[in-house]
Amino acid sequence: MERKDAIEEINNRTPDVFLTKAKKRGWICPVCHNGDGKDGDGIVKNPKTGKYKCFKCNWGGDIIDLIGIRYNLSAFNDKLQKATEIYGISIESHNSGEKFPSDKKANADIVKKIADVSAQSDMTAYYQKCHNAVSQTSYFSDRGISKKIIDRFNLGYDAFFDNNGSLKHTMRAVILPTSAETFEARNVDVKDTGFRYFKHGSATLFNGSCLTEEKEKPVFIVEGIIDALSIIEAGGQAVGLGSAVNYKLLVEKLNTVLPSVPLVLLFDTDETGVKNENLLAEELKNKKIPYLQAKNILKEYHDPNDMLIHDADRLKQAVADIQQQVTELPDPKEIAKREYLKTSAGKSVTVFIESVKANINRPRLSTGFTHIDNALDGGIYTGLYVIGAISSLGKTTLALQIADNLAKQGRDVLFFSLEQSKFELMSKSISRETFLYCRNNGKSTNYAKSNLAVLDGRRWLDFCDTEKDIMHKAIMTYQDFARHIFIHEGIGNISVSEIREKVKAHISFTGNSRPIVFIDYLQILKADNGDERATDKQIVDHNVTALKQLSRDFDIPVIAVSSLNRQNYSEKINMTAFKESGAIEYGSDVLIGLQFTGAGDKNFDVNAAKEKDLRKIDFCILKNRNGKVNCNGIQMVFYPIFNCFMANDTNDEDDGFVTITVEQEDDLPFD
Repeated sequence: MERKDAIEEINNRTPDVFLTKAKKRGWICPVCHNGDGKDGDGIVKNPKTGKYKCFKCNWGGDIIDLIGIRYNLSAFNDKLQKATEIYGISIESHNSGEKFPSDKKANADIVKKIADVSAQSDMTAYYQKCHNAVSQTSYFSDRGISKKIIDRFNLGYDAFFDNNGSLKHTMRAVILPTSAETFEARNVDVKDTGFRYFKHGSATLFNGSCLTEEKEKPVFIVEGIIDALSIIEAGGQAVGLGSAVNYKLLVEKLNTVLPSVPLVLLFDTDETGVKNENLLAEELKNKKIPYLQAKNILKEYHDPNDMLIHDADRLKQAVADIQQQVTELPDPKEIAKREYLKTSAGKSVTVFIESVKANINRPRLSTGFTHIDNALDGGIYTGLYVIGAISSLGKTTLALQIADNLAKQGRDVLFFSLEQSKFELMSKSISRETFLYCRNNGKSTNYAKSNLAVLDGRRWLDFCDTEKDIMHKAIMTYQDFARHIFIHEGIGNISVSEIREKVKAHISFTGNSRPIVFIDYLQILKADNGDERATDKQIVDHNVTALKQLSRDFDIPVIAVSSLNRQNYSEKINMTAFKESGAIEYGSDVLIGLQFTGAGDKNFDVNAAKEKDLRKIDFCILKNRNGKVNCNGIQMVFYPIFNCFMANDTNDEDDGFVTITVEQEDDLPFD
């Protein structure tokens, strides 16, 4: 028979003679072996297109393509010859001597190598050549995409794609333009173990221009380009992100443009899709952009294209229903107008008065140190506080002691420790409580314990009865207020976004809407954007701004510990001493520096100061956005062995706490 008739006859046959029936339906896929399990569907034939499809590995093609996969043949003539042998079909020869071209020759005069155009930033000519060759692949028709849509978006095919030689070998790829300079290439050869997807140029939204087009239809936001094409095929309009995590591209675009219609979120139904769709929904909510989440329309299908392939009519009806439903959402422009008018100060006077009234019943947040509270105009308020000091001076200990003092007042504290473990922090607090118990009850501080002694159970075996009693009382005291302290551990792997989520969770689970947040320490907070190329300064700049926003959004105090530049270790504390100080200096509401008394003096020795069992520390308020500064400092005494700070009420070394704690002259049991 004629060649054309033979091809038609072969494609009307079934693969029973060279493939095994699947357990459930279809035939076992020769590529991924889908169908050989008890619940597996194999490759199945679409009765409308006559093409076969495996929905596990996404292989698709007609019976001749299937023979090529089964017998490892690539040239069309070879596949056709094998098919005639299998089905016993003879093709008449006209002795013309003509040989039908191989795949490569057939494409040679249609699609040149990408090297011909890759040097140009504008890929339009390349797109057109690929579009002219699109009939050589059944990829789009197998996925339910019509010629009308293929032509509208200039979709194409390159049988020898190698991205200007940057790939190790060529691949048969469909070309999906996302702009005049960028595109996505998808490998359609299921046997190729190389790249499955390749993006040329920077990540770009597919069909992003429809966001601002004046149309009545809502815009569907989907993960993949093929999903966007599927929604368009079903009568809607859609933007393809390229992947679930690319929702950030959309957020960036919405920072500069306002969508003309509401958005419909329809990510894939897998875990990643659900997670990132919810993150995008949160962003849209914050931006006051109307949206609808419509995942329920997919039901048993993984994504819009999966639904288009299996039940196109149902997808079309679902898109139409969503379009009708979205008409009930408010106009984005009206919302934007209303939100802008709210920025008028005159419109906010009533809310301002209510806010002032609400402050009347708010409890005072005392640091536990009267002198510090007085210097801070009564205590701690909403805002970003940064406490900085050199290494080993006691900045973490002071922050923890203030946190404990707040907890003793019944205030919930979230302590994010990025360096020390929860047990290390707990042992510091219990150590302090043993010291305070001895001091307040006339006991020798020889009985008090360091945090190392608290942690080391072997030492407990040698405690006398008095020491055991003091430990017991200290632990009971700590347990009483520690129910208000929530310690979150990390090793440089906590970001401000994660802190924000923990704050939200705490409010949700406890009902306490205003916890106080402590971060130890600022320089090892992870960058939210995950940019490994960001400098330390860029990361700190971002995190200071984000912590300030956290404080404002939740109306809470945020207290962060900071390190200092090494060149300032022996100098008098000042704002330039803070590492990456630009952001810290300008972003903080209150900037506090701790220094050894005498730092900056001619004969000051920082190492000698660190060796003392009793240290004098200056608490310096270097910046106070809403109050006074005190650069000379409030003098405190610090007992490093017992992790305890106290206010020093006098500058006379023979008075105050020095006299009270004369027991330290004796040999301590843990020295």
